[in-house]
Amino acid sequence: MSPVPDFWKDGPAGFEPSERICPGTCYKYYLCGKGCTLGVLFEDSVHLYLEWLTEGGAYVSYPAALRYKAWPKHDVGRLVAQGVWDVSRTPDLPEQTELVAG
Repeated sequence: MSPVPDFWKDGPAGFEPSERICPGTCYKYYLCGKGCTLGVLFEDSVHLYLEWLTEGGAYVSYPAALRYKAWPKHDVGRLVAQGVWDVSRTPDLPEQTELVAG
């Protein structure tokens, strides 16, 4: 099953995943590491709901079903504590002209 329908079910009222990356979207914060940037869209008591934004300094071209993920908070917390991922409010994102279709 695609993870995208879970986002419609688990997300806040009115949330709909986009077929394209929209850098102006309101992310709570970002996770940066392993050459990637993930935007945290929302969270509940157990999971962080993320959109995979960049890899290797460029926006990813993956479809929505691959870009949207839910990760257990305890796993993310462990990886942040180990220094694998850093939490950022203002990541270095590519220019919007570098966006690709999803």
